Amino acid sequence: MINFIPLARPDIGDEEIALVVETIKSGWLTTGPKVAEFESALSEYIKDDNEIYSVGLNSCTSALFLALIALGIKKGDEVIVPTWTFAATAQVVDWIGAKVVLCDIEEDSLNIDVCKAEKLITDKTKAIIPVHIAGYPCDMEAIDILAKKYNLRVIEDAAHAIGTSYKNKKIGNFSDITCFSFYATKNLAMGEGGAAVSKDKELVEKMRKLSYFGINKEAFKRYEKAGRWFYDIEEIGYKANLDSIHAALGIVQLNKLDKMNQRRREIATFYRENLSNKLTFNEDSGEHYHTYHLFPIRLPQSVKRDDFIEELKNNNIGASVHFIPLHLHTFYKDRSNNNFEVANRVFNNILSIPMCSAMSDEEVKYVVEKVNKIVG
Repeated sequence: MINFIPLARPDIGDEEIALVVETIKSGWLTTGPKVAEFESALSEYIKDDNEIYSVGLNSCTSALFLALIALGIKKGDEVIVPTWTFAATAQVVDWIGAKVVLCDIEEDSLNIDVCKAEKLITDKTKAIIPVHIAGYPCDMEAIDILAKKYNLRVIEDAAHAIGTSYKNKKIGNFSDITCFSFYATKNLAMGEGGAAVSKDKELVEKMRKLSYFGINKEAFKRYEKAGRWFYDIEEIGYKANLDSIHAALGIVQLNKLDKMNQRRREIATFYRENLSNKLTFNEDSGEHYHTYHLFPIRLPQSVKRDDFIEELKNNNIGASVHFIPLHLHTFYKDRSNNNFEVANRVFNNILSIPMCSAMSDEEVKYVVEKVNKIVG
């Protein structure tokens, strides 16, 4: 019997281990040179026509939260968020006292429906947070037009989309601020970690200051020989800085990212070509570069999802559902009067099957074999 195949696992090798050990031996465990090295490499990886600036953080959630503050979103403002996302995308809006306005999604991509988003705009709407679900890019051209028309700030939740491209340009080149996740299951895995990137250097430096108690940037140098003991708290801040150990993992992972993303695309192609024609899949496109953080499938109405997932588990295959739409959760259901026709329909029969670059060909074929057998 094949060993259990989890939904995702990090693709970690000897290079990551060696650099982590080297970093630990250096004695610099918190924010330091390795963080700066990772930020520089990330900016270089993403940039296209314009310079990109990066700040490493302890999570994508922190990045989203600090982005809202840096852009001046405040209590009483409204922020449009797709209902098809994880709690973090919406809860950061609640944390600052702004109002979450949930929006329905496109059926083929699971990304925010821009036409429906426009209908939700009021004079209190100040920002929109598109989410690139599963690594497939949102329609950034349409979102840019919408933002300019209504003077909205755009914060991309790119937790699933490191390395994703929209019209041959990497995600991270389009909006005011783009936020990435480097959680253990992500395409680039640090265990914990995230980053925010922008073409606006002042915004990034604002977020850097906010990430460490509002202290000026000299604070991280005060334990170096050339540093000074003095530091100044210039405004209220938080504790969200990235540490050197996780950054060391990120440096190696970033060097491997394109190769790992290409492996995900190979697995996705095999799935699409060999899984039962009773299943349907999310959108793919030759116009964009889909990085397949997830591979959702949609079951025929005759198959009960819970039974299907349980049968996968009995065959040593992990699965999950991404996501339970936010408007179905207790905290949000009484706060939203919008129509979520598409999200409700899709949610009834969708689940994610294993997808990670560390999967072997044998594991991929085994998943296909068992899924096809169970679906009948």
